[in-house]
Amino acid sequence: MRTLLTWIRGLATAILAGALGGALVGVGESAFVSLTSAAADEYWLFLFGAVVYGLIGAALAGAAAVVWQLVRRGRAGDRELAQLGIVAAVLLPVFAVARYNVAQRLFQENLPLATREGIVTHVLLAGGAVLAALLGILIVRALVRAAGGLAMAGALVALIAVAALIGAVTDHSEHPVVAHRSQPAAAGKPNVILIVVDTLRADAAEWLRQQRGPSGFTQMAADGVVFDRAYSQASWTRPSIATILTAEYPATHGTVHKMDFLPNSALTLAEVMKAQGYWTAAFTTNINVAPIFNFQQGFDEFHYLEPSFYFGATDSATRLAVYKGLRAAREKVSSKMWVENFYQDAAVVDRNVEAWLARKPAEPFFLFIHYMDPHDPYFDIPYDGHGVARVSTPDPAPDRVDELHHLYLDEARYLDGYLRQLVDNLKQSGLYDRSIIALTADHGEEFREHGGWWHGTALYQEQVHVPLIIKRAQEPEPGHQRSDIARSVDIAPTLVATAGLPVPDAFQGIDLFQGLVTEPVLADEDLEGNRLTSIRSGDWKLITANRDNPRGLAPVELYNLAEDPQEKRNLADSAGDRVTEMLAQLEQLRARIASHRTGTEGSATSHAADPRS
Repeated sequence: MRTLLTWIRGLATAILAGALGGALVGVGESAFVSLTSAAADEYWLFLFGAVVYGLIGAALAGAAAVVWQLVRRGRAGDRELAQLGIVAAVLLPVFAVARYNVAQRLFQENLPLATREGIVTHVLLAGGAVLAALLGILIVRALVRAAGGLAMAGALVALIAVAALIGAVTDHSEHPVVAHRSQPAAAGKPNVILIVVDTLRADAAEWLRQQRGPSGFTQMAADGVVFDRAYSQASWTRPSIATILTAEYPATHGTVHKMDFLPNSALTLAEVMKAQGYWTAAFTTNINVAPIFNFQQGFDEFHYLEPSFYFGATDSATRLAVYKGLRAAREKVSSKMWVENFYQDAAVVDRNVEAWLARKPAEPFFLFIHYMDPHDPYFDIPYDGHGVARVSTPDPAPDRVDELHHLYLDEARYLDGYLRQLVDNLKQSGLYDRSIIALTADHGEEFREHGGWWHGTALYQEQVHVPLIIKRAQEPEPGHQRSDIARSVDIAPTLVATAGLPVPDAFQGIDLFQGLVTEPVLADEDLEGNRLTSIRSGDWKLITANRDNPRGLAPVELYNLAEDPQEKRNLADSAGDRVTEMLAQLEQLRARIASHRTGTEGSATSHAADPRS
């Protein structure tokens, strides 16, 4: 009996030390994430990190203690087991967390081991983990000398209490109702509504317009101007939405990688409208444009319709490495998935927007609405727990193309029904005719047209050709279709100019109703180790890729879109002169963008100074 009690006491001591070590790792990563991120609405990540890493540390320490007691035949003392426990709780988690953050921030998720750089990096990470474990041993020794297990328990409780206090003090996720101010400077101006549908390909939008029955896209196309050849400047959400809201190329605003946030120096469309007397509000459910990435700039009201994250996590806590791992594990073992765990769908977005409109916001207003459907996971409609998600199925079998494309289109049709409901609501409230409304997408989606899935790792047409419809107040050309080029970078200046406001010098696009895009169309991508650029000039399109890209794309691809709109025949080897010419055009365009950024080159449209100055 005495031996058993000794075993239990030693195991408890190890588990307690492991829980403390894990909690320290969680608080450490939380502090690092907070210091390298934009300001969040809340910092509950400290409590989430302390508790979850603490539980993992306790489990690792308990397992290590049992094994060590068996090796030592029960002769290991409490102090020895406490030191073992904190090493078990710190060594592997610190290495894993450090590797995750280094791979994300320095290597854009492409950190191979079998290279000189990879080997050196992993050796340094392992050395850092060992140093962290040694520091843990020193902490445990000091606590054991002070008051044994009681001191460790007190330190653990204090750490969790401080983490909870940080979360409670900084929780501003429930925004107070903002009193509407009067805005005489903008009296008589039209409202401006910008609607972005996430991941909607241009051909999917066209498919929606051809369906029978009520359709939001059909109504908008009939009432506005359709730009048949609109192209995004990136193929995943954060850089593309940043371009839409700032009218700057990704190379200018710098919001390119998964850890990047929109810099305070960027001038957003919301800031421009607000400075001109508009009330500004936003509704989004995509974490990529949440306040933790600083997309709330310029909005009087920013409503982030947060998903119901797994494991009780909050918005900020999802940036911890442990959440990524737990979510991936949960998706792999569960046979059911539900939309609200990923995003709030169009029904929820519409409900919140319509409630906001019912409160009669001050006019004129600028309203940004961001729908997530039909972004993956692709769900059965009506929802039955079946869905296909990139996080759990990164590379579906090729024979699932028809299945997944059908699910995607069903989601697009579901979204379209709520878009029609929003249009009807705007008409019934009298807002429709006196509002400028733009409808677009941030990027498209790939269904193995070029051997891949999803988005963000290529710049082919299926990923960058997006819908764009703009309905002006009292639209003079309803139903008009334009075949000239339009770009995401042109949306903000077009809306500002159409509202009769001065366009800031910082905007790099043009007013599509007052001019034509005459320069090549540029898109950039730097995601998951794929560094890509595309430039389109007339019917020719050039795509460049880094030679070691994980996607396996050719370093140079050249297509004649007039003869090969599906981009199936790479002409780079047979048309070397054209490649050279387009590479020169690319360098010229980059130089123009850079000179615009530094203020040494004006724009083709009339501009006003930065309204914040």
